[in-house]
Amino acid sequence: MEEPTIRLGEGETAVVGYGSLISVPSIGKTLGREYDGPFLACHIEGWRRSWDVSMPNQAFYYKEQGVRVYPEKILYLNVRPEQGVLMNCVVFVLKSDEIEAMHHREWIYDRSVVTGSLCDLRVEGGDAIMYVARKQHIVRGAKSPREAAVRASYLRILNQALQKADPVFRAEYERTTDPVPEALVIEDTLDPDRPSPWASAGHDYLPESQLRD
Repeated sequence: MEEPTIRLGEGETAVVGYGSLISVPSIGKTLGREYDGPFLACHIEGWRRSWDVSMPNQAFYYKEQGVRVYPEKILYLNVRPEQGVLMNCVVFVLKSDEIEAMHHREWIYDRSVVTGSLCDLRVEGGDAIMYVARKQHIVRGAKSPREAAVRASYLRILNQALQKADPVFRAEYERTTDPVPEALVIEDTLDPDRPSPWASAGHDYLPESQLRD
C-alpha cells in the first residue's frame, strides 16, 4: 500500500503534533479559526514523549489549604531522542502567517526539521518540523508542584483528543510517553490580574482552558 503524501504549497509548513497539538480544537484556538486541513496520524523514528519542558510561571495557581500557590514553572510535554522508539504523532499543515502564530504559542521550544524521520507518511515540497524543548527550559527531578507543576486542564486537552482517536493510536501514545508525574498535577486557575506566561514573553496567546467559543 502506498504511503499517504502531503504536498506542501508555497509558504506552507508541515507540523508534527505529539502533545496538545494532537487536538484539532487546540490548533484552531491558536489559528483563530477551525482547522480543516490535512491531519494525518503517522510515526516518527527515534523520539519519546517526556514531561520535562517548563514555562516560567507567574499567573497559574492552585489552592493549598485555601491559599493560592503560584508554581515557579509549569511542565508540558516534550520529546527526547531515544533509539529504537517509533513514536506516534499527527502531521498538519500551516500557512506562513499561521506558523508564526504557532511559534509564538510554542516559544519554549526550538523547531527541529524532522522530514526524513517520518514513517508512514511522505512530505513533499517543504519541511516537517517538530517542537523540541530549548535547553534552558528543560526541568527534571522536580519534587513539589511549588517548583514545577503539571496543569490538570492541559491533561484534559490531551485526554479529550485521545478519546476521539482510535484505540490503536491511544495505546501507542501511552507506550511512547513517560508517565504523568502525578505528584506534580494541580487543578489550575489562571489569574487574570497577572500576565500570562505567553504575555510575559511578548505573545498574545492564551491557553485553551481560558478561551471561550
